[in-house]
Amino acid sequence: MFEQFAPGVFFPIDSPIHRLRSRTKLLALGWLVGYTTAANQLGRPVAYAALVALALLAAALSRVGAGQLWRRMRWLALLTLIGTIPGVLLLGVEGDPLVSLGPIVVTYEAIWLAARLAVSFLALYLLALLLTLTTAPVALIEGLTMLLKPLRWLRLPVDAFALMALIALRFIPTLAAELELLVKAQLARGADFTHGSLAQRRDSLAALVVPAYTGALRRAAELASALDARGFRADTPPTRLYERPLARADYVCLVLVVGISLAALLV
Repeated sequence: MFEQFAPGVFFPIDSPIHRLRSRTKLLALGWLVGYTTAANQLGRPVAYAALVALALLAAALSRVGAGQLWRRMRWLALLTLIGTIPGVLLLGVEGDPLVSLGPIVVTYEAIWLAARLAVSFLALYLLALLLTLTTAPVALIEGLTMLLKPLRWLRLPVDAFALMALIALRFIPTLAAELELLVKAQLARGADFTHGSLAQRRDSLAALVVPAYTGALRRAAELASALDARGFRADTPPTRLYERPLARADYVCLVLVVGISLAALLV
């Protein structure tokens, strides 16, 4: 179950999205985050339709598969749906009443606001998921380092920040798999995480905290020793393995994303 939420998994297949530079995908995602903020201010249906269309187009071109994407989104989609229900019931949005439940009045505007937020959140999560599924972690960090290159003028440790981001992203699936093994080991020893009182469930979950932290600290120590043994220095810019100059497909992708989103906002 835990690996279904892990965003650090990379699918090494050949697809148009895989062949794009990581800088292109990062810039497109950053643009769409700003676009979603503007769309929420305007509240036009065509703006959300364009966002969903771009997300579905990227998913189709990635060739990852609808099953793989749905496995990593279904629980989040369910939680988002459950989370919008209190918002619809409790948000004091003025408008035409749809249903009245005593002091609680559900309006069309409240439902529209909750639907907008849910669609925006799930679409952006799908795009971020596609970013990690179609980009090798090293390539992703290389692209992020190149985009943050101007911050070196301010003497900020861009390379050290990129290394920390790479390690965090790379070890999310590893730690998720280790937590899965810990849960199975506790179940084999008679632990029960689904039955009993809240205090009993809390005690069962507390038994996972110590071994999980111990495993994370052990892996951190091993990684630090490996970096020292290889002569790593944070003040030396690393060499690039994946990132190359932008190709024609990268420019076409950026123009397509910016053009569709601007057209949707201006319609």
